[in-house]
Amino acid sequence: MEIDLRALRDGDFLCLHDATLDRETTGAGPVTSTTATATRHLSMRGEDGRIAAHPPLLFSELAAAMRLAPAGSGALMQLDFKDDIASLSQDHFDSFGFLLADCADRFILSGGDAAELRRLADGLPALRIGYDPCTDDTLLSLRRSRTFGRFAREAITAAPYAAYVYIEYPIILAGLEEGFDLVAAFQAAGMKVDAYTLNSDHPDVQTTLRRLTDAGVDQITTDEPDVLAPLLERIIRQTA
Repeated sequence: MEIDLRALRDGDFLCLHDATLDRETTGAGPVTSTTATATRHLSMRGEDGRIAAHPPLLFSELAAAMRLAPAGSGALMQLDFKDDIASLSQDHFDSFGFLLADCADRFILSGGDAAELRRLADGLPALRIGYDPCTDDTLLSLRRSRTFGRFAREAITAAPYAAYVYIEYPIILAGLEEGFDLVAAFQAAGMKVDAYTLNSDHPDVQTTLRRLTDAGVDQITTDEPDVLAPLLERIIRQTA
């Protein structure tokens, strides 16, 4: 399971994708100007804008819930950190370390700044790090340059300690078309590969799912696990 994190003004964090409250909640303004107490008076909104009967989730609440997962359950939460870690206060660093002190092994901290991810994870040896080297223009740039090998080497060099690497799935497919297996390259460096984000309304979703499976990706990110899971099970049965 993946959830997005945004820093609040008082040192806690909010589980929210956007940098502002306006679209996803009944609040308004930047998340960084809001406190944990203030969020208790807000409600979440659905994709259609309708108000839900619950407030946005605080990271402190998420960490408490993860502590309750039975030992050996395999429960694992990816924290996709959306803010610039370098802009966080010492209170944020202290709060993050305190909240994960006894449950860090149940989380993955992911983002695009390898050095800052490691700094935030300092003192939490059980916390796995996931590195996302992709930017908005990575696919177009690689299609033009065909330097998939260099892309992999640079990502591995930037975050050799990462347990996971997150790659947009079209980039993986483009590499295969050019004869370069990004999945194998990252796995050889000891990283698990996540291909993101594949949904059922994407063109040729079943073919794409099979190609990613054949490539050996470790996991696939989707907004529709209830839809893709049966498709994946069917593909696995057919190739067994």
